[in-house]
Amino acid sequence: MAKLVQDYVAQSVKKFPSKPALVINGQSITYAGLDKKSTQLANFLKEKGVRQGDRVCLYLPKSINSFISIIAILKADAIYVPINISTPEARFMQIVPDSGSRFVIVNERKSLLPDISAVGEYINFNTEKDIFIEERNNPINYANDESDTAYILYTSGSTGVPKGVMITHGNIINATDWAVDEFGINENDRMSQHPPLNFDLSTFDIYTAFKSGATLYPVSEELSLFPGTLLKFIEENELTIWNSVPSVLVYLWNSGLVKPDRLKPVRKIFFNGEGFPTKFLAEWMKIFPEKEFVNMYGPTETTVQCTFYRISEPPQDLTKLVPIGKACRNVEVFDIDGELYVGGQGVGAGYWNNPEKTAASFVADPRPGKRGTVYKTGDLVRLRADGNYEFLGRKDNQVKIRGNRIELGDVDAALYSLPYINEAAVIAVADSESGGNKLVAFVDLKKFDEIDIKKDLERLIPPYMIPDEVRVLQLPKTSTGKIDRPKLKEMYGNKK
Repeated sequence: MAKLVQDYVAQSVKKFPSKPALVINGQSITYAGLDKKSTQLANFLKEKGVRQGDRVCLYLPKSINSFISIIAILKADAIYVPINISTPEARFMQIVPDSGSRFVIVNERKSLLPDISAVGEYINFNTEKDIFIEERNNPINYANDESDTAYILYTSGSTGVPKGVMITHGNIINATDWAVDEFGINENDRMSQHPPLNFDLSTFDIYTAFKSGATLYPVSEELSLFPGTLLKFIEENELTIWNSVPSVLVYLWNSGLVKPDRLKPVRKIFFNGEGFPTKFLAEWMKIFPEKEFVNMYGPTETTVQCTFYRISEPPQDLTKLVPIGKACRNVEVFDIDGELYVGGQGVGAGYWNNPEKTAASFVADPRPGKRGTVYKTGDLVRLRADGNYEFLGRKDNQVKIRGNRIELGDVDAALYSLPYINEAAVIAVADSESGGNKLVAFVDLKKFDEIDIKKDLERLIPPYMIPDEVRVLQLPKTSTGKIDRPKLKEMYGNKK
C-alpha cells in the first residue's frame, strides 16, 4: 500500500515497467522512464537546495516534462504548486511570492517570463541541459509522511486575492485508493486527463492512472477548441475512461457529432466541478445506455470528491440536477440547516499562509459528542429519503427578490430545461428602481427572443423567480471551463 503519492509510480514500475504511463502530443514515456527521469529531476532539485516542505511552482503546458516534474517535486519531499500557463502575469506574481516558492519550473524563453528575481529563480528545461543524466539516478530516501502536504492549488478568493488549498499525501491516497477500488480502474484502461493541472479534478486522473498502471492521455487546450478534433482524439486513442467538467460534454453534444456509433471504447464517463444540465445528461445516457455515468462532487478543500452518485437511468425530471450522492470511503458528509459539512480523511490541511480563512472554513465538528476538524462548504443541500444528497446551490447565492427567497441554481435549472437553450447563468444585480435586487439571465440559445423564454419559464417556476432581464450572448468561461459569473456581472455593469 502506498505511503506517499510517488509510491504509486514505484509500484507500477515493478508491475508494468515497459508499459506507457503517458501519451501526449505523439510522445510517450513508460513507467520505468517516468520513474527514472523523475528521480533524476528530484536529485537535481535537491542539489539546487530544495528541502522538505519547500514549495516549487510549475508553470508548464501539459507535456511529459510537466508530469515528470510533479513526481520529482514529491520525490524531493517538496510541495508542487501548479500555475496555469494562461494565468495573467498579475495573478502569477501574486501566487509565486505568496507560496514562498524559491523555484518555478518552466520551459519558456526567458523573455516571455515575468521577472521573479526578487523572490526566486526559474528552472528552465530549455537551458538546463544536464538535468537528466545517469549520475542523478541515486535512490532517494523520503522524509515526508502521510500528513505532509503534497500540493497547493490556488483558487479564487472573495477578496480578489487567490488562496492556496493544501492537500496532503494521505488525502490523495485515500481518494485515489477508493476510486480505483470503487470503479474497477485497472492497467488496461486508457484514461483522459482533460482538466488543467491547477484544477483539482486533474489529480483524479493522474493518480488513479499511476496507481492502477493505466495509461494517461493528457488533453491539450488546443484539442478542446473543436469538438470534432476532441472526439477524434478520444476514438483514435481508444480511451476507456473520460473525466471532465460537464460543460465539455455539453459542448460536444451541441456540436451534433455525438452519435450512437461514436466513442465505442469509452466505458465510464465521470463529471465533476459543476452541475450537469439534466437535459444534456439525459440525451447522453439515452444515446449511450451501455456506458456508466457518475456524478462526483467535492470542493478543492476535500480532495477532488467527497460524494459520488452512479446514475442508473436517464433522468426524467429535466428541471432538477441529479443528486451528488453519498460519501466516499473514509469520508463523512452531513448538513446543518441545509449547509453541507465534510469530515474524514478527505479534508485538506487548510489554506496556505492564511490562518484566518482556515479557521473560518476548517472548523471543529459542531455536532454534540463529535470530535475532529470538518470543512464547512457553503453549499446548500437536501437529504433525500434514499440517503443521497441533492445540491441546491451556494449559500452565498441565495438572494431575496421583493421579499421572496430564491436560489439562483433553481432558476438556472429551469432555464436549462428549455430545449432551445445551450447554456445559461442567472445573477442578482442591484435594482435602482426598487432599491433591492433583480435577476438577470444570460443565455446562449438558438434564435429565440426574450419574450418566449419568459413565457416558457412561467410553466416551470413561480413568477417572482422569472428574470427581469434576459440577455443573449456566448457565456464567458474560467480557465477550468466553468461559467464565469463574476465576469457576467462585470459585463452587465459595462453595458448598462
